[in-house]
Amino acid sequence: MDFLDDFVLNHWAWFVIAMMLLGLEMLAPGVVFMWMAIASVVVGAIVFVLPELGWETQFIIFAILSVVSVLSGRMFLARNPIETDDTTLNQRGHQYVGQIYNLIRDMENGKSKIRIGDSNWSVQGDFEAKENDKVRVIGIDVTILLVEKI
Repeated sequence: MDFLDDFVLNHWAWFVIAMMLLGLEMLAPGVVFMWMAIASVVVGAIVFVLPELGWETQFIIFAILSVVSVLSGRMFLARNPIETDDTTLNQRGHQYVGQIYNLIRDMENGKSKIRIGDSNWSVQGDFEAKENDKVRVIGIDVTILLVEKI
């Protein structure tokens, strides 16, 4: 292991590592690599002030700061969850409840289709209706929208 005797890890290396960790966070979001990137920046700042630190000590500091920052970040996010105005985010069918659409074909045996944007959705209702009749979405059953006639 003689090659490690001359190995030098300066503050720029830690800043580059931080950027790579932020890139990983963008590729695989999970709010873990971000906290490790923060730890890397802190180690880079420490190495800038104390350039005589050996690489072994730097890695130990990085490991400790990574664990502390990840756990602190998780606790912070548990106490302060990220809120959104859209309560139906990632629940596409629920976004349509209460909206009015036209049938694109006649209701047969309580089933038909409506067009929303560039997609056709199967609808189900307990009534008879013709093509272009207006219906209101009142609920969702997995991938089928439940409708009522207007």
